[in-house]
Amino acid sequence: MTSHIEELLSNHGVKPTAQRAVIAEYLVGTDCHPTADEVFQAVSTKLPVSLSRATVYNTLNALVEAGVIKEVFTEPGRVRYDANVSDHHHFVDVKTGQVYDIDANKVSALKLELAPEFTVDHYHVTIFGEVKK
Repeated sequence: MTSHIEELLSNHGVKPTAQRAVIAEYLVGTDCHPTADEVFQAVSTKLPVSLSRATVYNTLNALVEAGVIKEVFTEPGRVRYDANVSDHHHFVDVKTGQVYDIDANKVSALKLELAPEFTVDHYHVTIFGEVKK
């Protein structure tokens, strides 16, 4: 377990177990916005003991609750995870499914015209299109 990951978890009130550290380290080291199953596949061989899907799901939920990672919803019924917890939006390439981070400053302010009973705390924009290569 790297001291950076152990410190990150501890600073968010998460006990740094081996499983949590491996999962957090993977998420911090990738920008691919993986699903829980993709996280499971990526980390399952990195521990000397077997890792269950339930442990991965429970750990992801605990990391989201603690603010270590964020859930990203880019398609119905599927949750992705992002260790970039700064204010940003996402671009989804509809051909490849790849998800890209977009700096919040790159998205012009939205004029929200909502009924007066709605109070907006924050918003997240997901843009769908194609990446031209």
